[in-house]
Amino acid sequence: MESGKGKKDRDLAVPDYLTDLLDTWRSIRPKSNYFFSTLKGRKLSDRYIQQMVKRYASKAGIEKKISPHTLRHTYATQYYKQTKDIETLRRILGHSDISTTTIYITLANIDVENGMKSFKGFL
Repeated sequence: MESGKGKKDRDLAVPDYLTDLLDTWRSIRPKSNYFFSTLKGRKLSDRYIQQMVKRYASKAGIEKKISPHTLRHTYATQYYKQTKDIETLRRILGHSDISTTTIYITLANIDVENGMKSFKGFL
């Protein structure tokens, strides 16, 4: 098992609706020590994943600069906006210190500030 950034292991909850897709992938994937690998069964490099994210973003018509880290930030911000559960988010992201996770509170609150700025009040 590979460790994540900072050599920390992460637990990943997989939604029920993905289990069938993952089982299908397991039956057709290349023989490899890695569940997700290149077509030749090799480990996915950081650069390979970055290029893959850019390629799929382009196919989806996303013109913004996007990276795996952008996806992480977007997920974390949306998770916090929907749940307001900073402690669970800390554990999901693998942060050892809650102060590292609180950046997502600030990011989520930017939407509130923007909404308040556009509010015209009662006319």
